[in-house]
Parts: sequence; structure tokens; C-alpha cells
Amino acid sequence: MQAYDQALTLALEHTRPARNPRIGAPLEPGELYQLFSGSGEFNRIAQARFAWDMYTGDQLRYLPRLPAESATEFLRRPHKQFLNLTRAVIDILSQLYRRPVTRLIETDPADDTLRERIQRAYDRNPTQRLLNGIDKLARLQGVAAIRIGYDAGEIRLWPWPAHRLCVIPDPMRPETPACVVALPAGDGNVAHVWDAQRVSVVREGRLAQESEHGYGRIPFAFVHDRLPVDGFWVEGRGRSLCHGNAEINAKLSGLAHTVAMQGFGVMEIVNPDPAQDIAIGPARAIRFTVSGHEPFGVNFKAPNAPIAELIAHIEFSIRNLLKSQRVPESVLSVHSAGDVSGVSILAQQTPVLEDRIERQQAFRVFEQDLVDAMLAVLRVHENVQGSARIRLDFPEPQLEQSATERMAIDDWRLKHGMTTPWQLMQRDDPDRYTDEAAAKAQWQQNTQSRPTA
Repeated sequence: MQAYDQALTLALEHTRPARNPRIGAPLEPGELYQLFSGSGEFNRIAQARFAWDMYTGDQLRYLPRLPAESATEFLRRPHKQFLNLTRAVIDILSQLYRRPVTRLIETDPADDTLRERIQRAYDRNPTQRLLNGIDKLARLQGVAAIRIGYDAGEIRLWPWPAHRLCVIPDPMRPETPACVVALPAGDGNVAHVWDAQRVSVVREGRLAQESEHGYGRIPFAFVHDRLPVDGFWVEGRGRSLCHGNAEINAKLSGLAHTVAMQGFGVMEIVNPDPAQDIAIGPARAIRFTVSGHEPFGVNFKAPNAPIAELIAHIEFSIRNLLKSQRVPESVLSVHSAGDVSGVSILAQQTPVLEDRIERQQAFRVFEQDLVDAMLAVLRVHENVQGSARIRLDFPEPQLEQSATERMAIDDWRLKHGMTTPWQLMQRDDPDRYTDEAAAKAQWQQNTQSRPTA
């Protein structure tokens, strides 16, 4: 009851009309660095919202002004650039659900109907796309969640980012939520408070509705980017990645401004005829009327803009940012050397592969919690009984290989009975063969029609 009252108070505070600044509102560029010195729930949500904006491409919002530049001048400045390194790094690391995952559902007691019902819940939701997005959110913000709902006779799965959630943890188990405050996207006037038995709707600082749901647990499944040690929330990649990305964007915009204002030569006309209008063009000449040794003519002055140094500094910043995130530079390179072997590519991608192994362990636990939450909802709405355990088979990563290396590996796997020709056919052309049986039938047809010597 104490945790529920605390969560309810938090929801009333976040939704009251006089709230200023509004919870989850975007920050001004000058407020970003103040996030490191502050603490509390508002600071945590502001950090998560900043990371989300940087990932989704709303990066110009966080560009700093030039010295003595007013807000109006900043808005009118045409030379502003950004590079979304945040999205590039997060997408590169989030490879776990890029290809379909094989799931084996075991029920206790053995019940085909229960197993089919859980499988239908997976099939009726965009599971692969959803879980791929949750993987990215967890990397970016540290924690992500899926809410399990029931609508029109079907289980519905909804993703929730960290900047839309407040959690009151269990005092005995800080990694387990006792209450969850969900803040839907919008003007911030509405919040939903969930505990193991009830759900409340808070609107504009007042309790609007309260009802029992009877699930016996909070209908949310949470995944952490790393193991929580001293609290429920953990730091994601966004805290270091997005601030570094914002600094690089400021340097890119400064470079663009420098090139536009100082990067080109400027014509200088010395002592033209004051009685003549100056007209410049390929078919026009400038008339000079001078006497004695007075200088005259047309010169071109080139300012000493350090463009090469600025570009080198930006490249140095990008390399350091990638190193801090354990991302090999070759992954973002648009130039590929022709003599690079598969062994060297594997060595460069070792940090990414090690990260993937850790990710598998986290999401095995997460998907089991997701199944448990779905069963809790189904027990209430469909009187489903029993328990279920899910086993996951994540596909192995497909690294870059030359044609010769790939043929040698496939031949070795065939000789040792680790694969079949039709499995290789389905791998190389998954759009043509819907399942392994279709690939095997085509392989048999190809071998039977082969001419004999």
C-alpha cells in the first residue's frame, strides 16, 4: 500500500496543470550540461528524453548558439548540420532480432491448446520488429518495457520508453517494480498507475478512475541494459553517446558556418573610377582612373580559415566516440579494402559479437517474463490455466566473407553433417523458399534433372 500511495502521489504531481516545466518536455541546449549536476526523477526523465530525441533525429534542437548570437539569429542561421551517430551506433549494436528467432514453447502440464494460444499472441503482434525496437531502447536509455494488454479477444503488446515511465521499486528487490506510473505521449495531463492488483487513471492532478485488474502482477515486462546494482534504473548508452554526438554536431555546424563565411576568396577592387558604376561579369570590365604611382587593380583575398584543421578535429572526435562505444571504425566506413580477409573482419567485430552474447542472456530472461505476464492476463480474460517456459534459438550472425571463404565454410559444414544443401538454398534465397520443405523439393528436382555423364 505504501508503494501504491507513493506512485499515486508521483502521478498527481506530474500531471497537475501548474507543472512547469512539463515532465518529459525537451530541454534547451543550455540546459543539457546541467543534467550532470542534478539528480532525481525529473533529471532522469530529462536525460532519457534527450537520448530519445537524439536517436529519432531531432538533433538541431540541441545545437548551441554562436557567441553573441540571439535566439532569432540562431533560427535564421542557414548553415546548421548534424550527423546522427547516435542512431548509427545503436542500430549497429542491436543485431539480436534482425533475423527471425526460433521459439520453443513448453507448457506444464503439456497442453497443445495453451501452447498454440501463446504462439498466437506472438503471431498477432509484430514481435520481431517490437523486440528489435525494445533492444534499441534498452541500449539507448538503459531500461525499456513492454506493456501487456487485452483488446478484442487478443493479447496486445505495446513498447514503452524510459522517459514515459516512473517506477517505485520493491524495497527487498530493487530490480523489481512494485508500482509503475505510465505517462502516455501527449500533453502530459494523464498518467496510469499500476500495481499488482489495481490500475488508476490520474488526469490533471486528480484521481479520475480506479479499478481492480486481478492479474496478480504488474502487466509490464522490463529489460535492463545491464544488471541493476543500486536501484531500478541503469545508465544506457545515451548518457555518453548523445552528449558526444551533440558536441560533434556543434563542430559540424561551426565548420559549415566557417566555410560559408570565410572559406572562399573575396574580390578586392583598388581605386576604381568613382564616376563609374561598378559592374562585374564575364563581359564587363572595371575602369580605373589613377595618376602617379597610386595602386589599382583587382585582387582576390583568401582568409586564413582553418578548414582542414576543423575537419581533422571532427574526424578525431568521431573516432574517439566510436572507440568509447566499442564500435569498430570499419563498420561505419564507406570505403572497403579489396584485400581485407574474413579473419580481419571477425577480429574487428569481436567487441560487437561479445556484446551480442551478453544480450542473449538478458533477453532470454526478458522473454520468459513476457510470457509469464501474458499468461497472467490470459488467466483473467480467458480462464487459461498452467504455466509455460520458452526456449530461444537466436540465429548466428552473418559476417562479411569473400566468395572463396564462404564456399570453403559451406563445403566444410556439408562434409561434417552440420547443414544440408536445401538449408543453404533457403539461407541464400529466403524469399523464394517459404520453408525448408520447399527448398528440399527444389533441390531434389535440380539433382534429378541433372544430366548424367
